[in-house]
Amino acid sequence: SSGINAEWPLRPGFKDIDALMGKAKEMVTLADRIAQKLSDSKSDSDETTQLKSALLSIGISNPVTRATHGTGTSYHKSLGTELARMLAAPLDECGGVMSVSEVYCRYNRARGLELISPEDVVNACRTLTAERHGMEMKQFSSGVLVVEAGNFNLLMSSLLQILEQQECASAVTLSNGLGIPVMLAKERLKAAEEHGLVCRDETDDGVLFYQNKFCEVS
Repeated sequence: SSGINAEWPLRPGFKDIDALMGKAKEMVTLADRIAQKLSDSKSDSDETTQLKSALLSIGISNPVTRATHGTGTSYHKSLGTELARMLAAPLDECGGVMSVSEVYCRYNRARGLELISPEDVVNACRTLTAERHGMEMKQFSSGVLVVEAGNFNLLMSSLLQILEQQECASAVTLSNGLGIPVMLAKERLKAAEEHGLVCRDETDDGVLFYQNKFCEVS
């Protein structure tokens, strides 16, 4: 009838979509294999870094869902493990710290159609531990939630290195030097100040931070 005739031109199109989805799944599976080989490799060349970034943009195959991993704590722990694997390279590129809002965007982009809610992302981040995942969620005094690399000494070392090179730094200059948002640069300077690593100088041009030389005096 006329209804069947109207549907007929669409059928080849749906077949093409099915074929495309099948190929996409094959590509993601291949990307997983390459990513595993790269993780086993000790090479840190620019080509390796670029390839890792390209593989990340392809997405996550067989993402964790409630249907496959249950609900509640078990589900969020599985999400956290998957999230930690996905974040390893981007977190390193972002200077070791990333806002949870950015984590949410990156994670859902990698998951494709299997999107999850902001609440589930926050709960997944709460399961992260420095010992097991190499990162953990922290809340700054301002209330901002971030995922931070587990090695605090390494984070502070990169900050102090910039202070040694420039003598002093503001949140803006630190942001440029580390490639992180100004908001996160402010929080990192606050953390360094709380640990006695830097001293502040409030001037007419703004707040500048210097390496704390007083702690070096015996």
